[in-house]
Amino acid sequence: MQKLFNKAKRKHQESPGSGERSSKHKKHKNSHERENPFAKSYEKTSVDIPLRANSFDQGRKGQKIANLIRALNEALDEDGMDETLELIGEENLNRCIDLRTNLKETKLETDASAVISPPASQPQRMSMSHDYQNIPKTLSVLNLTPWKSSTIPTTLPPAPKILDPTLELSAFTHIGCSAGKPSDLSYERLEWIGDAYIQLTATLLIAQTFPSSNPGDCSRFREKLVKNVTLANYSHQYGFDKRAILPEHMSAGHEKTKIMGDIFEAYVAGVILSDPENGVMRATDWLKEIWGRTIAKDIINEERNGMKFDSPLWRLRGNVDPVQDIKSAERVILNPKEVLQKMLGSKGIKITYRDAAPERKSRETNLAEFTVGVYLDGWGEKDRMLGIGKGKGKKEAGFKAAEQAMENKKLMKVYTDRKKIFDAQMELEKKALEEQQESTSTSV
Repeated sequence: MQKLFNKAKRKHQESPGSGERSSKHKKHKNSHERENPFAKSYEKTSVDIPLRANSFDQGRKGQKIANLIRALNEALDEDGMDETLELIGEENLNRCIDLRTNLKETKLETDASAVISPPASQPQRMSMSHDYQNIPKTLSVLNLTPWKSSTIPTTLPPAPKILDPTLELSAFTHIGCSAGKPSDLSYERLEWIGDAYIQLTATLLIAQTFPSSNPGDCSRFREKLVKNVTLANYSHQYGFDKRAILPEHMSAGHEKTKIMGDIFEAYVAGVILSDPENGVMRATDWLKEIWGRTIAKDIINEERNGMKFDSPLWRLRGNVDPVQDIKSAERVILNPKEVLQKMLGSKGIKITYRDAAPERKSRETNLAEFTVGVYLDGWGEKDRMLGIGKGKGKKEAGFKAAEQAMENKKLMKVYTDRKKIFDAQMELEKKALEEQQESTSTSV
């Protein structure tokens, strides 16, 4: 990896015109720093800016970083994760995941960096209004992919930058610190926009990652990600509370939690609106990573026990038969009840599920909670409880009861041994009956 970086560095230093590009960049940077960043914040006239897509130097740097990210994606693909882990060990694997996260951020900053002068060979410029310039690309499922536990960062990912200083200041300024005019800077309108993007991003990610969950469960996942307490916690983790410009009386309590949640939403909007080219992608990639850390356990549980099928909702349907697709998934779904039935089920053996306690409300969620037990009749047992489980529905509680029963290895061995003996005896009796019938028919 180091050799690859050194080689890329030498090529960049030796490339024609690199010195000229460097001096131009420094000259632009110095002049940009001397300007008043708020002088044209509300200007509605057209502004003359270079086409970013025509910046050869920026594009080449971005491509090199993209190649590195692509190589890491291949090495960290979920299907080959075990092989990579065996080759480099867990510590190095975590470093690779963190490196990929940092490289993504570097590439996005390179692609969306402050406007620089293009090479002399590419002097094209474009003119657009300030309003039109701040219209971001559309957010769709094409911009997002489902969560995978193997790609969840182990450390807090870096926050993408707001590329416009006016939007950045607005994202941290409370309306109470201004005169209250519509033109005054505050995070109120940005928070309103950011809330919409956050809701949509969470919805698309959850719908793709948890295809077998019902809408109620998906809504609970989303609420966990977008509620004020969660967003306020992110604000504190990134130090937004130290950058916030608030009235003196707003320093603690529930009100502060709401404010920090709003500032986080405003920051997301600032990232998107300040970068029409890549702002949506930068913000959604960031949200995906920090949210992945928040619901990592749920993602891992879905990978282990959830329905595995390629949902036709998230791709062009073409000649795909959704019914057949789901039927094939049902053949491979890991259903604890079916597994237990296969382990113990036999002729005359009965496995039943029924309520083991009255319905009650959960202390944590204040929602209905059901308790279901799994019982065995047969092999000399009568109504023998094998396991018990709790869940938001009777189906979920039954699954957990079956899982608990199978976790009791000692008990399962007793009954699986009895099943083997019983099935062997039934097979002998069947063969004996067949031989008797064959003998009778021959004699006749």
